Amino acid sequence: MKPLKMILLSAAAGLVLNACSSEAPTSSQESSATATESAGADKRVLTIGSDMTFPPYEYLDEQGNPGGVDVEIMAKVAELNGDITPKWEDTRFANLIPGLKGDKFDVLYSGMYITKDRLAQIDMIPYYKTDISLLVRGDSDLAPQGADDLCGQKVGAMKGTEFVNQLGKISAKCVEQNQGAIEIREYETSPQTSQALLSRAVDIQYDDAAVMKAAEMKLGDRVKITSTQELYPIVGGISVKKGDTETYQIISDGIEKMKQSGDLEKILSVYGLTVPSQADIDKVMN
Repeated sequence: MKPLKMILLSAAAGLVLNACSSEAPTSSQESSATATESAGADKRVLTIGSDMTFPPYEYLDEQGNPGGVDVEIMAKVAELNGDITPKWEDTRFANLIPGLKGDKFDVLYSGMYITKDRLAQIDMIPYYKTDISLLVRGDSDLAPQGADDLCGQKVGAMKGTEFVNQLGKISAKCVEQNQGAIEIREYETSPQTSQALLSRAVDIQYDDAAVMKAAEMKLGDRVKITSTQELYPIVGGISVKKGDTETYQIISDGIEKMKQSGDLEKILSVYGLTVPSQADIDKVMN
């Protein structure tokens, strides 16, 4: 297993890549097609929708190949099953659930948090636990440690994510306490949000803890993580279409085998993530 610093630095390279136009296949699509052809006709291809601008979960490396913790875990699930091969499709986060419901994807694997709203639309298999971190510019006088420090501030977050909903709830409490609403600005990707921070369009970035750590390592002293308080510890999951019990079982069985062998904990720990306890899972699934 590579050291954490090396992996995160490699993952952060995916921050600078842009999505290709609709007029030509993306690098991930080309590499996926090659993988599919070599897998053989006897294997079932699982088309996986993912926003591959979100290191260390998923990203495109300098050669345009899928990488990250989610890609590594899915490769292990496929290996354990023996009858499937993953085909990664890069898209923006807001397109994921509509794409799954519209049969564009078989699986969503994109650092997606489990929420009641999502469970009402799709089925999710829990596999990791994370939290939120707050990122500011390196020269900023701001040092937000927790939710109360966001009141009255310009905060950037990724469009279509639970981050925006969380910020909305925090902002409502700010207003109740007469501390000023949060000015929430949404961006298509996490890297775009970081660029908004650097260009002073926002003063704080609100994002996943592992993602913020990767951004901090890439950008060096241009940014800094200041949060010290627990914000929204959450369990994330892999998603399938409601009623697709076959695909659900394939993923669920693979994750369970990885838990039992210790492989899941080993992969997640490299990225500063943890395997959720049964209590954690029950809290979000019930």
